[in-house]
Amino acid sequence: MADVTGIVLTGGRSSRMGQEKASLVLGGSTLLDRTVAALNAVADDIVIVRAPGQSLPLVRSTGSLTVVADPVEGVGPLAGIATGLAASSADVVLVVGVDHPFLRPPLLRLLVERVRAGAPWAIPELEGHLQPMCSALSRAALDGIRAQLEAGERSPVTAARAIGAAVVTESEWRPADPEALSFVDVDTPEDFDAARQRLVR
Repeated sequence: MADVTGIVLTGGRSSRMGQEKASLVLGGSTLLDRTVAALNAVADDIVIVRAPGQSLPLVRSTGSLTVVADPVEGVGPLAGIATGLAASSADVVLVVGVDHPFLRPPLLRLLVERVRAGAPWAIPELEGHLQPMCSALSRAALDGIRAQLEAGERSPVTAARAIGAAVVTESEWRPADPEALSFVDVDTPEDFDAARQRLVR
């Protein structure tokens, strides 16, 4: 899609996994490669936001690829979102965590369209919980996010509500991702084993 950037957040602590998630291999590809490949179906450019000093595996992309570092480690995903937005020149950005190995492009396109229709931030809701690690934003939301960070806010959900995010309900997004695969995240070794089992079903 024209003028869309995909932002991949890789700087999480990975403490429960015990190793860097971006380098984990699932179905013959690293989690980072899987995430970038899904975004390439929708986004022209990719921005990878890493922690300071974090090493990343080699990654393939069909579009331009930029790697930026969070200026401060351990602040949380909201700061990573701001860093990614600042590095993008596109009007619309998709934000995903590197630990979401089953992203579905039809869902990503739906989120982009909600932002193009005027939402500053489009966040899907799953079982009553907002999913900011698979969402879309207008680049114009950057000032509002920076203001939230300067006020001490660290929660993406709280910041999103403060800037008037649009909630994408299950009834809206389910046709694009009937099994909710885009929201499967891999936080623990058990999650990773379950993801591998999903591939062989």
